[in-house]
Amino acid sequence: MKKRILAALLALGCALLVFTGCGSKKDTTPKDYTQIIHDAREAEDNDYYMIFSPAEDGKFTAQYGYSASYPADDLNDEIQNMLLPLLDLPEGSYTDLAASLSAMMVQSYGVAIVKPAEGKTQEVVDAMDAYIQNQQQTMEHYLEDQYQIAASARVATVPTGEVVMVCCENSDAVMNAIKTALAA
Repeated sequence: MKKRILAALLALGCALLVFTGCGSKKDTTPKDYTQIIHDAREAEDNDYYMIFSPAEDGKFTAQYGYSASYPADDLNDEIQNMLLPLLDLPEGSYTDLAASLSAMMVQSYGVAIVKPAEGKTQEVVDAMDAYIQNQQQTMEHYLEDQYQIAASARVATVPTGEVVMVCCENSDAVMNAIKTALAA
């Protein structure tokens, strides 16, 4: 009788391990950060602001906004020489990103999702914080409505490891939509 109970308990334990093991596999499919930003923001922003990200060839590419009006090489040059420097991400600090920024001095606008390289999360957070502080300082005595946008901007490291920066109108809604999409 004891052997049967022991065998039943052992079988139950094995079954639990099998079911637990099946549920613990992580989804290694990379998230489409560009699509997440697109879906999180207003249609008007998608029409106006492009979303850029690294391309496979070491260059940058972009979708939405005015990106379709640029030849690929010109678009890469604008991203690398004008937009990416605004984020001031240290070399080697990230493995993937998607971002949408305004280079105009009359708008506080930036949305970014950055996957930090191993051990570089704080460097990425610091760069995103510096972007927001710069927007706040630039707009504080210049354009009150843009200062209010910059003042409500946020940076967060989400449970999946990405650093998210939101500096736009309806920043809470955009941040929540991005967090939800990254958690899915």
